[in-house]
Amino acid sequence: MKIFENSIKQDVNFGFAELMIWFKWYSMAFCYCFLAFPFICLRSIPKILKHNKRFVVFWVTLISDFLLKIYFEKNFELGENVEVINGMFSLTLVYNTGAAFGIAKGFSWLFISMALITCAFILVYLALYKEEEPMVSWALVLILSGAIGNMIDRVTVGYVVDYLYVYYHTFNWWPVFNLADIAIDIGVGLIILDIIMDIFGWGKKKEKNLNTL
Repeated sequence: MKIFENSIKQDVNFGFAELMIWFKWYSMAFCYCFLAFPFICLRSIPKILKHNKRFVVFWVTLISDFLLKIYFEKNFELGENVEVINGMFSLTLVYNTGAAFGIAKGFSWLFISMALITCAFILVYLALYKEEEPMVSWALVLILSGAIGNMIDRVTVGYVVDYLYVYYHTFNWWPVFNLADIAIDIGVGLIILDIIMDIFGWGKKKEKNLNTL
C-alpha cells in the first residue's frame, strides 16, 4: 500500500518539466491553428456561404466596426471624451493592449492565438452546421465577427481601438468597448440562453420558433 501511495504522489508531481510539456503542446496547437486557419477558411467558406442570412450580419458588423475605428482615430484625440447622454454615455478613444478592464496588458500574442483558435473552431462548426441549432449558429457568427474585428487590430497595430463608454455619473467601473465587443457579448448571451432553454426543456419550442430564421 505504501509503494502504491508513493507512486501516486510521483504521478501527480508537477514541476518545471511538466510545465514545459504543456507549453510545448500549447505552442504546437497555436502553430497548427495559425498555419491551418487559411485552409480551414477556404474549405469552410463554400459550405457556410449558403447561410447568407447570417453572414450578412457578419459582414455588416465587421465592416461597421472597422469603419467606426477609423473614424474615431481620425477625429478624436487619444483620451478625448465627448458626452452624448449626460452622466450615462460618452464617445471616447482608448487604445487597449489587454483584455477587458485592462487585464493582461502587453500580451497581444496570447489574445491573437486565442482568437485564431476560436475562429477556427467556429468555422469548422458552421461548415458542419446543424439546422436544429439556429440560435447557436447566430451566436457563433456574431462571436466570429467580433473576434476577427479585434484580432485585426492586434495584428496590425498591437492594440484594440475602443470608443464607447457607458457609465452612471460617478459609477464608472465599466471598461470602454467597441462594436466588436458588443457582437461577442450578444453571441455569448445567445449561447447561455440556448443552454438555459435546453436545461428547462424548452428545446422543442425553441426549434419550432427559430427554424424560420
